[in-house]
Formats: sequence, C-alpha cells, structure tokens
Amino acid sequence: MDNKFKVFFISFIFILIFTGVVNKASANDNTRYKGRITNVEVIQSQPYQDEDWVNQVVTIKLLSGPHKKQTIDLHHTLTGHPYFDLNVKKGDKVIIQVEENETYTEYFIVDFARQTPIIVITSLFVILVIMIGGRQGIKAIISLIGMGIIIMTMILPLVLKGYNPILVTVGLSSILTGIFIVFIGGFSKKTLAATAGTIGGLLASGILAVVVGRASYLTGLSSGEAQMLQYMDASIDFRGLLFSGIIIGALGAILDVGISIASSMEQIKEADPTTDFKTLFTRGILVGRDLIATMSNTLILAYVGSSLPLLLLFQASKSNWGEVFNMELIGAEVVRSMAGSIGLTLAIPITAVISALLFVKPQNESEDLGN
Repeated sequence: MDNKFKVFFISFIFILIFTGVVNKASANDNTRYKGRITNVEVIQSQPYQDEDWVNQVVTIKLLSGPHKKQTIDLHHTLTGHPYFDLNVKKGDKVIIQVEENETYTEYFIVDFARQTPIIVITSLFVILVIMIGGRQGIKAIISLIGMGIIIMTMILPLVLKGYNPILVTVGLSSILTGIFIVFIGGFSKKTLAATAGTIGGLLASGILAVVVGRASYLTGLSSGEAQMLQYMDASIDFRGLLFSGIIIGALGAILDVGISIASSMEQIKEADPTTDFKTLFTRGILVGRDLIATMSNTLILAYVGSSLPLLLLFQASKSNWGEVFNMELIGAEVVRSMAGSIGLTLAIPITAVISALLFVKPQNESEDLGN
C-alpha cells in the first residue's frame, strides 16, 4: 500500500507541474481567455453572404481574465469550410480573442480549448509509466522532460541565433544521450555500451542524411512551416534544419535499440559467465535482428502516418508515383525514414561489439580469438 501511495503521489506531482506549465503558457497572452459555451442561437444571414454561411449568436461564460465569470454574447459565422469553421455547441470550452480600444470591446472565438484532454492523456501516460516502471519509470519521465527542456531552451535558440543546426543537434544529442542513459541505468558497462552504440548510430544517421540530402538537392523548404519561417528569418540554415529534424526523429528509436541490446547482452553474460566473445557477440546480433524489423517498421510507419493525408491526395488525383517520389516533399520524408532506419540498424553491431568487449574478460577474448 505504501508503494502504491508513493506512485500516485509522484504521479500527482508530475501532473501538477505539467498542468501548471500548460496553464502558464496559455496565460502568457493577456488578450486571449478561456470560456464555456452556454447557448448557441442561429440568426438570419446577411444579404451579401453566401447561401452556405450560417450566422450565430453565441453566449459564453468567461472562465479566465479580468472579466472572469461574466457572460458575453458574440457574433459567430460558419462559412462551410470544415477546417476554418469552429462548429461550437453548448458545453464546449473555447479560446476567446479580445480586441479593445477606447470606444468598444469586441470578442472572437479563435479556437477550441484543448488543454483538458491533453492533460488527461498525458496524466494517464505518466501514471502508467510510473506504476509499471517503478523507479525506472520515474527516471524515464524525468529524462523525457529534460530532453524537452533542452530542445526548447538550447537547441532551438542556438539554431535561431545562426549556429549550425547539425553540429548543435548532434553535439547536444550525443551529450544528453550519455547523461540520460547513465541517469536511468547508473554508470556501468551496460550504459557505456548503450551510449557508444546510440551515438554511433546517431552519427551514421546524421552523416547519411547530410550526404544523401545534398546529393538529392534537398533545400529544407518543402514544408509550409519552413517557408513561413524563412519569411521571418532567412538567415537560418534550412537544409541543416532538415537534417537536424532527421537526427532528432531517429534518436528515440536508436536509443531504444542501443539500450535493449546492451541490456540483453548483460543478462546473457550473467546467465552464462563462461561465455566467450564470439558467442556473446553473436547472441547480441541475434537479439538485434529481432529489433530491426519492429523498430524500422515503427520509424517508417510513424513518418507514413504523419504524411497519410498527402499520400491520399496523390492517390485520389491518380498521380504518377514515380513523379511523386521525385518531389522534394516526399524525397525529404524518404531520406528521413531511411537515414533513421540505417542509423538504428548500424547501432546494433556497434552496441554488440562494444558490449562483448566490455563484458568478456580480455583473457577470455584472446583465448576465443586464438582458437
């Protein structure tokens, strides 16, 4: 019972911290407030509007801001566009934009308030990881938060200041990988092998991304977000930014492979202390072969899933798939998935050979090689 209480207490602390961060971030803009829809009434459309347009008077109770708990009425229009329209109903929580001047105050609904479901699913994730993982689960959550903080406070600001995105990402990711692996597993031969294998796979992934990306004439400007960022700050190395994204995207899978193989080989060595270098290395490779299929599929399917609407668009328009794969937008995703998969594949033999060298005593290794 005492252990369960500790789990729930620690989970509750993490949830409180996350909730506070989300609420603080949403409160930074003093012109946007949260509100709850209490009534929606359809009114007659204006003569100049299209027939598909729907005009509404929406009654909202403010949940934040200087006029909290007050009720306001605002005019809300639906144009028939499924993306831009906010089809609100009674009970929905929304974000209100306020425009004030000396003569009037005007309110607009700008988005739905999504903090609650996001906090709920994140809280569920934290509770399950801590309940099932115990102390290691707590360390995993702390490491995840730490990595997010480093990306937000170090990698992104350094890239915006004009530093090389590849050097920043690879350098900081390599350092952080070592720190977090040691934090989770303590300093041991296993963590040393996992760190070396992960960094090796990470470097391989980064080098491949750079070489193939340049050979493919990738600019890093194929996405709408990158094009918007270019207008804001054209001094950023967008090709390097693309390669940095590839490295960060592959880091989790490569880290998983490195830790899994190093941990498996440590268990094999403990179960059979007399095992030699060749046997231990072979078993590590066999474990890695099982991981290749699952991790490569996970990485590639994650990228395919994120691009599914685009692929459906090509399918619906009956595009030539040869031409589609030649597009920079698709080519960048192919390079991203292939470089990451190759990086995690190469992490397997790197981790296996380093683990075998560390776990087997030098005399055992020399005896095996001499036979």
